[in-house]
Amino acid sequence: MKKSLLALAALGAFVGTAQAQSSVTVYGIMDASYSGIESNSTSTAGVKTTTNVRNTVNGDGALSTSRLGFRGVEDLGGGLSAQFVLEFDLINIGNGGTGDQGSQAATAVSGASNANATGGFRGFGPRYSYIGLSDKNLGTVRLGRQETTIHTAIAANLAGMANNTLGSLYSALDGTYQLSSSQTPGVRPHNVFIDNAVTYISPTIGGVTVSLQTAQNAYSASQTTPLAGVQSTNGTITFTGVKGLRLDASMVVDGIVVANTSNTKRTTKAFGGNYDFGPAQLFALHTQNKYENLNATSNQLLSDTKLTEVGVRAPVTKVITTWASYFTGDRSNNSGATAMAQAATATGAADIKGFQLGAMYAFSKRTHAYGIYGTQEIKGKAAANGAKLDGSMYAVGLRHSF
Repeated sequence: MKKSLLALAALGAFVGTAQAQSSVTVYGIMDASYSGIESNSTSTAGVKTTTNVRNTVNGDGALSTSRLGFRGVEDLGGGLSAQFVLEFDLINIGNGGTGDQGSQAATAVSGASNANATGGFRGFGPRYSYIGLSDKNLGTVRLGRQETTIHTAIAANLAGMANNTLGSLYSALDGTYQLSSSQTPGVRPHNVFIDNAVTYISPTIGGVTVSLQTAQNAYSASQTTPLAGVQSTNGTITFTGVKGLRLDASMVVDGIVVANTSNTKRTTKAFGGNYDFGPAQLFALHTQNKYENLNATSNQLLSDTKLTEVGVRAPVTKVITTWASYFTGDRSNNSGATAMAQAATATGAADIKGFQLGAMYAFSKRTHAYGIYGTQEIKGKAAANGAKLDGSMYAVGLRHSF
């Protein structure tokens, strides 16, 4: 009898140890907001078209995208561990999206060409899907769909925390950098996620962390859909060796080769930093996005966009946090609008600017109410003089993290 009890006790201890070494966590964000957007498109002839959109309780919240995720970690011993992440966004929680493409009536969010207007990309959408190994001395390797390292650098240096509201260079309401809608002045310089990626993240040594990433058959240079033959190479250096200070430098090169006649290359660079000195946290970020057509006979610069954003985030009380940001920049274009098959204000030479104001109220560490207002514009010059895309947006919402 005593032996049986001892055996049961030993088995229980073993099971407890095994459970401690491996864990799976369910996590997520629910963000519901009411937002209003006014978008204006003005032609070179001065003809102005205005679109007003109101949106209630959409899952792509104004502060954060609603999401559901599963994260697993297993301790393999000797400083080695395995992990995985599966994460999905919840695009349309307010209207009962089931995830079936085309299962609902079209609901234009930011212009008639928005993906949601066709009934696609409803309900569950892919965010993360990767598996990896970590060694405390050698670093981490991840395989699968994950965020680009340049996104990590950009998002960390925005006062507005990379929200989904106009007024920041991160804004891309139509989901692309080059506009698919003639009435959305989105200017996001990079892809957030990348498919088929291999990522290496070094240990932090002397406050320096290096991230390297490569992917074949990733997104095309025009950021539309994953295509065969597209290669992306990405690298980021982050410094956090001084208390309150973070510095990032990142570059990504995307390219697609088609029979040596249409070799499109996009090079994106980001340099940013932020410093928390107690009463407030200051942010600065500079990005450059250059498109080139490297065909068999000549190199052709299609577009070169440079943007700089500065911002501040400050706690007003223990439960209220505010932020403000402003960005400005310009875009040159050597070959006119036809080179990218877009409207002149979407890819032609232009001046670009925007600002954003926001505030959050913390009911708890997990639940926040917020309000955000932002505006931005792309104003054509040279051949596109007089043309303009501009928009303003306000949003109030409630976010809960779990």
